[in-house]
Amino acid sequence: MRGQGCTVWDATGRPYLDLLAGTWCNVLGYGHPRWVEAIQRQTAKLAHVGAHFPTEEVDEALSKLGEILPPALNRAVFLNTGSEAVELALKMARTATGADGIVVIEKGYYGATTYALSLSEAGRAAPYLPRLGTVHRLPAPTCRRCPAGRSWPCDGFACLDHLRTLANGGKGRIAAVLYEPVMAVGGVIVPPPGYGVRLHELATRCGALLIAEEVTTGLGRTGRWFGFEHDGLVPDILVIGKAIGAGLPVSAVVTTQAVEAECQPILRHVQSHQNDPFSGRIAATVISILQEEHLVQRAAEQGAYLLKGLKELSSKYAWLWDVRGRGLMLGVELEGKRAAEGTATFRRLLDRGFIVDYKPQTATFRLFPPYVISTQEIDRFLAAFEDALRAQ
Repeated sequence: MRGQGCTVWDATGRPYLDLLAGTWCNVLGYGHPRWVEAIQRQTAKLAHVGAHFPTEEVDEALSKLGEILPPALNRAVFLNTGSEAVELALKMARTATGADGIVVIEKGYYGATTYALSLSEAGRAAPYLPRLGTVHRLPAPTCRRCPAGRSWPCDGFACLDHLRTLANGGKGRIAAVLYEPVMAVGGVIVPPPGYGVRLHELATRCGALLIAEEVTTGLGRTGRWFGFEHDGLVPDILVIGKAIGAGLPVSAVVTTQAVEAECQPILRHVQSHQNDPFSGRIAATVISILQEEHLVQRAAEQGAYLLKGLKELSSKYAWLWDVRGRGLMLGVELEGKRAAEGTATFRRLLDRGFIVDYKPQTATFRLFPPYVISTQEIDRFLAAFEDALRAQ
């Protein structure tokens, strides 16, 4: 196989337009020349030296993060995967607060490692995972199918009632509230306006830290640098992955000086590939490319164009029950009775040379294309999607 731009070719030489950016990682597309050059140069110079040694590459990456983050988020560590970063963020929250309770959102996904998966919807029934401490699960903010039977706009966010009870003196000491600004694995669930602010307020009243799990949404995927910006808040801990490596395993945990101060005397976290110069070079290069090529703005513009095209299709095909998304993170949900037909549509698209994602469990097509996708490529996909829908 090989890849270039938004296209990958299989072993037979057949091209496919990749609307998933690999596993939502290849935000620069395939083979971006500056990214490739940075990899070649850094591997020749120094890839790994040990976590105890400071390097100019990590310092540069920290500086680049400082250019795009709120000033309060000024302490960071670089790791490999989003799952590892979520694990460290949870350790930090439990250390800083002295509490052990965790609040998560149903339908959420936080990683493949033990603790992160145990908190995720996908791991709730897994017999091989250990028992957790106190976990509180809030209903997902699926406003079109409100778990409390309300209609939007509602007064007070009924989906946060349990957290409100905890904040008002309910039992249990809460270390962290873990939230995704847009819920990716759960079906591209976009919270309503004001949800994030209310969630943050209630977390603070609980004495908990708000962890923004931005492994998928971070670094431009939603059309802003970070998903929390849409909510008008600053989290206590931020988790970044996927986009920061643009296809290579790089992640980061970012927090405030106050949280770091609470953790420093107690928490020890050292792993082999922590703060590698290679990771620092890649992170700094990716941020620079996103800045200089205005790719976050491009994600917003191309996402709006794709969303408009998908909504036009939904007006023709009523069984496309809901079209939603932010930036280049979009979902098309089918009517429940048509969920099984989505698999056939997915296969038709693949046969036509288009890579998308479809999960019958959520009856939702998911689209996470590279930020460099062109209007012409979007038009090609929309025509192929309509062609596949007509074949039902």
